[in-house]
Amino acid sequence: MVGVPGRSKGCVTCRKRKKGCDLAQPACGQCNERGIVCGGYDSDRIFIYQANERHKKAAPPARETRLTPIKTAANANMGAARQPRPISIVLPETLRRSAYSEKTLEAFISMYIPRGEYRASNADSQGFVDVLPILVIRDKALQMAVLAIGTAALGRTTEDPNLNRQGRTLYGQALTETAVALRDPTRANSEAMLLVPRTMALFEILFGADKNVDQATGWLSHAIGEMALITSRGPESFSKDDAAHSLFVNARFRLLISAVRTRKATILDTPEWKTLPWGMMPKTPNDTLCDIFCGAPELMEAMELIVSGALSPKRQERLRTAIITKAWGLHLQLQDWITTNKDEVVAPEILDGMIPLTFPNLEIACQTVRYWVIALLIYSNLDFAANVPETATSWTTTHPNRPHPRMYARLLARSASYLFQERHGIMGATAMSFPLGMTLFYMSRNRAADGPYLGMIMKAWNDPNLPSAIRDFLASLKQGQKMPPLPSKDPIQGFPVDT
Repeated sequence: MVGVPGRSKGCVTCRKRKKGCDLAQPACGQCNERGIVCGGYDSDRIFIYQANERHKKAAPPARETRLTPIKTAANANMGAARQPRPISIVLPETLRRSAYSEKTLEAFISMYIPRGEYRASNADSQGFVDVLPILVIRDKALQMAVLAIGTAALGRTTEDPNLNRQGRTLYGQALTETAVALRDPTRANSEAMLLVPRTMALFEILFGADKNVDQATGWLSHAIGEMALITSRGPESFSKDDAAHSLFVNARFRLLISAVRTRKATILDTPEWKTLPWGMMPKTPNDTLCDIFCGAPELMEAMELIVSGALSPKRQERLRTAIITKAWGLHLQLQDWITTNKDEVVAPEILDGMIPLTFPNLEIACQTVRYWVIALLIYSNLDFAANVPETATSWTTTHPNRPHPRMYARLLARSASYLFQERHGIMGATAMSFPLGMTLFYMSRNRAADGPYLGMIMKAWNDPNLPSAIRDFLASLKQGQKMPPLPSKDPIQGFPVDT
């Protein structure tokens, strides 16, 4: 543990843009490629955990420049190589006294970050690692949660069942301390508390806190708790503090996943929650993609209402029309997004092949599968509302005037083996869990058409290097998914269907 300059070793400009930085001196390559002034490197000091590499002294900070909003800026080359940098991690006073505690934290970081390499992670995980060192010293509940997951991680790497049990005990203590914190208005509204549900949810994914409760249910309960903490603060509060803003933007995708699973429209789809948390800050491509994703839970809630049979035929048709209108609007937004941000994702030359996909790096892979799963949700709900027939002989992957959901499901199936690679650690597998769950959900409706692609998923699923906890979590995600019946009515008048 040593003191070095910088909370995050990226230049000021790349950190504000939430982009990876190659750490070139005196100005980074990302800024030079865009023709903007590099903000230099901060000189504030923190403690870091070094992942078996020596660090260099930071250059003096240069003058900052105003950033161009993302909608008008040219897209950076996301495939540019990034230099490795140390993982920043601050230990609270009680943990710094114990070499054992440091070892547990190291075990967690090694499991979470692919091979301990910060540069190999995606923006969401980089944000988590960046703010955790700052916030972990501010609240006992977060300290206990981090110690619980670190102890359990150390137990797994050393195959020590006593450490596994101790990790579960610490997890229970963290839950108790969280309940105490939530009764204190000051603690409940702190940034540190916003990290507690995410850390707890990660424990559920990796270790399953309670064997009597499936992992997906435990994860969902923490996601709902995280949503409650965020909404209680109000949208404008997340524009006033860099740490709070980072926590919010990195939490949105997870919170929307929980809304999809519960099939409930979300407050995040309101104009206030899509604007106020940014204030004067420009949105990133991931931010604008999540804006589109915000509309998906409402589609699924409406679809669930139709499937329930609680509506009269006339009200069902009105609701179907409303779903189509909403989904078509999301389709147009998604088309605009991919036109503007085509460099942010991979576009395979062969869309309907059987060759597993590869990506330039994990960051692009995560962004790409997010885009594909959002498209899958929008277009599958659009097909359902429009009564597009789906039969055992319907193997089409095209529509005359919009993309077909099957194309995205197959692209996701072809991506599983890449994200499940051991070198991507827990991060890759968890990033793929929701997209893969939605893919299995879609393909289960027509196994005859998608059998070979299901086989690709099962091959990746049975990879011995895939952690068993992740496999169990994916299985629990699939449990409880309500499969809608295949459309049986005639298509809605005027809505084009493949022939």
